Amino acid sequence: MKKTMAWIMAAAMCLTATACGSTASSTASTAGSTAAGTVESSSVEGAFNLGLICPLSGSSAVSGQIMQNATKMAVDEINAAGGINGTIPINLVAVDDEGVPATSVTAMQKLVEQDKVNAVIGAQASSCTLANMEITKAAKIPQITPASSNVAVTQSGNDYIYQLTATDELHMRNVMGYMVDENDAKTFAILYESSDFGTGGFKIASTVCDDFGLEMVDSEVYNAGDTDFSVPLGKIKQANPDFVIFWGYHTEVAMICRQMQQYGIDLPCIGQGYNSPELTTLGGDAVNGVMISTAFDAANPDEKVQEFDSKYNELYGGGYDQNAPQSYDAVYIIKDAVERCIADGKDYTDGETLNSYIANTQWQGATGLTTFDENGRMEKDLLVIAIENGEHVIVKNYN
Repeated sequence: MKKTMAWIMAAAMCLTATACGSTASSTASTAGSTAAGTVESSSVEGAFNLGLICPLSGSSAVSGQIMQNATKMAVDEINAAGGINGTIPINLVAVDDEGVPATSVTAMQKLVEQDKVNAVIGAQASSCTLANMEITKAAKIPQITPASSNVAVTQSGNDYIYQLTATDELHMRNVMGYMVDENDAKTFAILYESSDFGTGGFKIASTVCDDFGLEMVDSEVYNAGDTDFSVPLGKIKQANPDFVIFWGYHTEVAMICRQMQQYGIDLPCIGQGYNSPELTTLGGDAVNGVMISTAFDAANPDEKVQEFDSKYNELYGGGYDQNAPQSYDAVYIIKDAVERCIADGKDYTDGETLNSYIANTQWQGATGLTTFDENGRMEKDLLVIAIENGEHVIVKNYN
């Protein structure tokens, strides 16, 4: 079960915000960076204002651009068909939070106070979502994050936040279960980033490893932007675990894999957070054999998966991660909730009402059937993929 991913980013996949021009069938944000890191928009009378908050500049800009591409793809499809319920156009308002929590708060304030959004998709980084979701909560505006996987996002008692991505705990259990079941692993080491995402993964690993009969023989931490991993890798090599868990992003993971190859460290590696088209670009053959836990992959032959993959590749030249279909599905989940509001004679412009309909979602989309638990958390079976010669190969499938 194998399908070649398009790993080379299209030239249009730049590291800054790009314009989303309005047409007769599609209304979207008009790009233009500001000091606050936002993207200005034009208002459209009678439209459903949909906010998107993600990093369109900075070190995570590739991931943010992917989210924006997929969100716009869904908006354009809906508007081309007449809009929500066939009559209500979507006005997409994108803001750039640079992947920085403080900037994310400022950007969210703009969406809520100036742009008067009806719902929000984002952010990408868990630290940004944790910082900005208090603003949507206070304003009673539903917010769906297609990328932030920290369990704290939906453990806060915030009724207006939804995770359309597997939590870190679900990913960690998938990783450990696979390595025990398929590789008879007994020990592991973890190498993680010193962010909310990375430290959260470490804490989860420490907590759930006993459930799988696994012993953590070493744990090492690094900072985003580090380039020399010789010390932590030396300690991991000395500990000689059965496998290594990576919990970080693609830039550093690619360098870690290159240095493991350089130092002759040959250990199975698996984890989460680095499922990006840039991983093989930066890591080359050093990332061959690396495994990733994910809820979506284009190697899956499912019809809806292949339909999404074909459309995205046609429009943007390929090169995306799981946050793309999750962002795409988020738009349709909001559309579905609005249409159910209208069918029941309810006011979808009332945030509390719309939120209650999103909470009761049952949407079959590109990422499978989406429902939310009482905390707003999506729960799905996950895949494990391995990289082989620049291709994603599914080694564990939930089908």
